[in-house]
Amino acid sequence: MRNLIIAFALMFSAVTFGQMTFSIDNSWDTNMPLSHAANIGWFMTDDIMVSVGMSSWDDFSVTARYYTGFCDNMFIQAGTTAVETGADTGDSQYDIGAAVGWTKSLGIWKLQFEPMVVLDDIQNFEPRLAWGFRFNL
Repeated sequence: MRNLIIAFALMFSAVTFGQMTFSIDNSWDTNMPLSHAANIGWFMTDDIMVSVGMSSWDDFSVTARYYTGFCDNMFIQAGTTAVETGADTGDSQYDIGAAVGWTKSLGIWKLQFEPMVVLDDIQNFEPRLAWGFRFNL
């Protein structure tokens, strides 16, 4: 019983000592200049962040980001996005994407700027430039 209590205490401490973060991303694409997405992330360790974004119950994204420590907080990100294919069917299409970018502190409390190169769907190789603001709580 004592080992079980210690195991639960260690699992709970791993969840509570992480850092929560909030982000708003935008695109430099001229076809959709005001498209943006918000997400909420959780730092699982100092180098790994998992985030979830949702615009509706059928349109959501889940991403994992690894901070390499190379070139002043460079990150590599992989994720999946679910997009509803039709209002009549209720089906969703899942795209796997990737991103590479940098997180740069702006010196204003905990606000950070993140320029990045994004592939929304790795099967459709159409990279785009994007940026985001991240706020760590």
